[in-house]
Amino acid sequence: MMNEIRLIYKAAVDAVKPSFLVNQAIRCTKAENVVTIQEEYEIEVDKNCHVIGFGKAVLAMALQMDTIIGHHTMKGIISIPHGVISQYNIPDQFLKRYTIYEGAVNNIPDEDSLKATKDIEEMVSQLKESDVLFVLISGGGSALLASPVDDLTLDDKQKTIQLLSKSGANIQELNSVRKKLSQIKGGKLAQLSYPATTVALILSDVIGSPLDVIASGPTVKNKDPQNQGWNIIHKYQLESQLPAKVAKCLSSTSPRNDISFNHVRNYLIGSNLTALQAAEAHATQIGFVFTAILSDHIQGEAKEIGKNFAQIAQTVAQMMLAKCDDQHKHMEALSVAADNLNVDPRFCCTLERLIRGCCNTRRNLCLIGGGETTVSVRGSGLGGRNQEMVLSYLVETAGDPVSSDELEVVFLSAGTDGIDGPTAAAGAVTCHGQFEEAQSQGLDPLSYLNNNDSYNFFHLFQQGNYHLITGPSGTNVMDIHILCFNWKQPKNVSL
Repeated sequence: MMNEIRLIYKAAVDAVKPSFLVNQAIRCTKAENVVTIQEEYEIEVDKNCHVIGFGKAVLAMALQMDTIIGHHTMKGIISIPHGVISQYNIPDQFLKRYTIYEGAVNNIPDEDSLKATKDIEEMVSQLKESDVLFVLISGGGSALLASPVDDLTLDDKQKTIQLLSKSGANIQELNSVRKKLSQIKGGKLAQLSYPATTVALILSDVIGSPLDVIASGPTVKNKDPQNQGWNIIHKYQLESQLPAKVAKCLSSTSPRNDISFNHVRNYLIGSNLTALQAAEAHATQIGFVFTAILSDHIQGEAKEIGKNFAQIAQTVAQMMLAKCDDQHKHMEALSVAADNLNVDPRFCCTLERLIRGCCNTRRNLCLIGGGETTVSVRGSGLGGRNQEMVLSYLVETAGDPVSSDELEVVFLSAGTDGIDGPTAAAGAVTCHGQFEEAQSQGLDPLSYLNNNDSYNFFHLFQQGNYHLITGPSGTNVMDIHILCFNWKQPKNVSL
């Protein structure tokens, strides 16, 4: 079943390929010089288009945009992660229109992303009412659109974000702080583009896809309370560790420049839910008769989420095998784990019916979830949130195995961008027996987990067979978690 679960993951990633999503969202009628966005908004264009972009997916987005409106594009500037250019064969015509910057190594703003942002600011500030600005936004955009407010240095901002990240701050918290420290995030890019018609095409990497959080909302009006950034610092008790200028900025209550946003339209063209629905469809296609999306709002500590998936795996396996002396007790355990994964409580009844159907017909089950977890770094190892989640699951199921002679259970967690933390892996996959196999190989899974060293564990274990090494995918809509239950000898039952 290892191959099948990898194919389900691949289907999810393929569904959110940037070029595919852009092609679905925008078309241009060349004869009439009209651009249509998501079949609802039309713009007349005549060699007056400008394109900017920032994020892990925007080179692919921009290349597709250029095939659609290149004949109307005057200039484009995109800011992308270091090393992305080498993954593409870029047409000469594209390079004549676009300036490409690479920066933000390890998703930390740097001098290269600062230079790209200054170039974007200069171009956007010169636009006229007759111009059209397309803004391409994807995951990683916050680090690639870096322009600290006047009194701050880039180093000040880097230190602040690193402190928050290591403390386990989630993306909403990180981006609230970033907005306060930036002169272009939190709607300030849209203010700069006024009065040009501004259209943002957004690929979400944030739970629930709130537009004001994705890439710190550069084209969306900032509604954060003035003191929100400082409250986040206080929550993680980082006041004494902040650079003095950052502390002053975050605690200030300077008035906002609340201009109209009537010239701006924001379009969400893809999200984690898009990927989850594609995974569900593919699982059904390859023989998982019973499939379900648990939640696209999974967040929290990766280690704890791994434990909750282990609890679900153990409980569901026992229910499928009809080893349920106390049905109420099992449903209670399932409900607690599901609640920790932000599963709608009403869905637990549906889940019980699915499990009962699998038990009665011996058909396979696939449960899918998505979101973005965090890791509070305590050790000195190398890892990422998905690998840590899978390692936590492996450790948690060691004493109470979920698989049996009748039923095989496999768990996968991976990022849709193909990059999990500062590693070359997208994630990992685990199944029954790995804990004992690792010990026989001289590896202690719990020690690696406690040292936040999930990458090296999966790299060494079984020569990396359970690592997911896909290479960068060109997209980023957070993470995919897949839990598959496969009968080893399915009963021939007609449904």
